[in-house]
Amino acid sequence: MINYKKMTISQIHEALKNKTFSVTELTSQVIENLEQDWESNAVVTLAKAEALKNAQNLDQNFDDTNLLCGIPYLAKDNFSTKGIRTTSSSKILEQYYPVFDATVIKKMHQANTVMVGKTALDELGMGGTGLHSAYGKVFNPRYSKRLVGGSSSGSAYAVAKGYVPFATGTDTGDSIRKPASYNAIVGFKPTYGAISRYGILPYAPSLDTAGFFTRNVDDMAILAEASFGYDQKDFTSIDVNNQDIVKNLNNLSKTTKFGYIKEVHQALNETMQKEYLEFYKKLEQQGYEVQEISFREDLLEALAPVYMMISFSEAVSTNANLDGINFGTREPGADYTEIMTQTRAKNFGEIVKRRFIIGALNLRRQNQVEYLLKAKQVRRLIVEEILKFFTKADIMILPPAPGPAPLIEAAQEFDEHNSQTKEYLEDILIIANFAGLPSITIPFIEIDKMPVGINLTAQVAEDLKVLQAAKLCETLIGRKNEVVE
Repeated sequence: MINYKKMTISQIHEALKNKTFSVTELTSQVIENLEQDWESNAVVTLAKAEALKNAQNLDQNFDDTNLLCGIPYLAKDNFSTKGIRTTSSSKILEQYYPVFDATVIKKMHQANTVMVGKTALDELGMGGTGLHSAYGKVFNPRYSKRLVGGSSSGSAYAVAKGYVPFATGTDTGDSIRKPASYNAIVGFKPTYGAISRYGILPYAPSLDTAGFFTRNVDDMAILAEASFGYDQKDFTSIDVNNQDIVKNLNNLSKTTKFGYIKEVHQALNETMQKEYLEFYKKLEQQGYEVQEISFREDLLEALAPVYMMISFSEAVSTNANLDGINFGTREPGADYTEIMTQTRAKNFGEIVKRRFIIGALNLRRQNQVEYLLKAKQVRRLIVEEILKFFTKADIMILPPAPGPAPLIEAAQEFDEHNSQTKEYLEDILIIANFAGLPSITIPFIEIDKMPVGINLTAQVAEDLKVLQAAKLCETLIGRKNEVVE
């Protein structure tokens, strides 16, 4: 048995380079580990034959100058994979086999990685719990009565368990960064457009961002270098400089200013407030300035409703082709309307149906001005308030969640909030999606023997800076490469 679970990408690379084990042996071990934990529902499709064939080829042509050569990974099942089933964890796409790779998957293939399978998500990316995959619920690997988080639930689970050193994810509101908090791993949502979205099944295109899970910041820097880049196939793609990220990771300028939102900090419970204040002191001891900055509370309270108005409306439009005619499992019917109605009624889960109904309501002609246009106007106000924050600080420190992963029996979906706490504590990470900002969650503390992360966000295109800040904070906190046994 190869004991690779606690190894970093660089350590696995050295082991492969020194022939401690081969790519094929490593890939076989990864597949065996995933098969033994199949009942976790973290993986929807195992690409066993394709992965082993790729691994054997890499053993014959190993590139010892490429850190990613031979490194196994898992892809969230809304990334198109040529010839490999891509369901987005929905019954409607149960037999969908794409004829092309998403750009991210193509880049990973060009980097000679080994994709071993596709991970579960809340259906079509709609959900934040991990309980809404059509192929089974995913629970927290530390304690099965708690949430793993979503929508990138399977990817977070697999990285937390050490089955793979990294996995892909997508983040529309907080779908990478909150599961990272719940599982003591690193979750990175880069600048909007820094990683191409071509070939990723969309949820809300003005918010969707591709990213990764790892167990340390160094590995995340390696993946950023490999995946960033302009893609003419994605009209939202931009060129964010990805040169020398790994080389410059430890070079955060001492003039970097950290800031936190006063209203968010005051809404935290006493334990969380105390932990954050102690951490700010550690930053100040390193010579960095940390300041409290006020943010309009009415705009913080608007985060969730504005997100729901915009994302649900976009979801209705982007998934219109999942009707049993153009795409998807087809149910019988006398005409187009009946086929589409029967297909969607039988093959969509309750969360998706509810969000589509709300989105369709927003898109009705008489409601667009009343609801959707106003939501977009408030989004603009929120972005302007965010930009004001960044005139005073370079890095925004946020709590990715108000505490550890909630118990499943108390779990509430995004659009079901009924909490006595400030709702924006649950939804605060949406800030980065509204403004397209690079944002990363890293392990922070433990409460009730469960992890809680800390989030760092920077201005657009300052991905290197936010990774540098994450590396500094990771060192100060002293938590990385944790694996759930």
